[in-house]
Amino acid sequence: MVEVTIKIPEHIRDVVSEAGEAIYVEALNEVARKRLSHTRKRFEELTKKIAGYESKYGRTYEHFSQSLPDTPEAHDDWTEWSYVNSVSGELLNKIEKLELITGR
Repeated sequence: MVEVTIKIPEHIRDVVSEAGEAIYVEALNEVARKRLSHTRKRFEELTKKIAGYESKYGRTYEHFSQSLPDTPEAHDDWTEWSYVNSVSGELLNKIEKLELITGR
């Protein structure tokens, strides 16, 4: 478990302290919900890029990497495809964590 310290303006301290821990749980849930929406959209964009490469080369990234055509375009595509795969994996992991927070 991680302990988080939050600094709030002095003039709203009484409002926050009256709400207790629930206000922090609600705030975290709201932030997670917004991040989840944004993260899903970004993941979908990357998924479309991956599908574009798979369509272009007629194979998955793993198969493409094993028999990379010896052209500058293929090398550039391989570099970007590799990055897109990596980032999409990270986003999927983040989506799973955000879904745990939001209960989705």
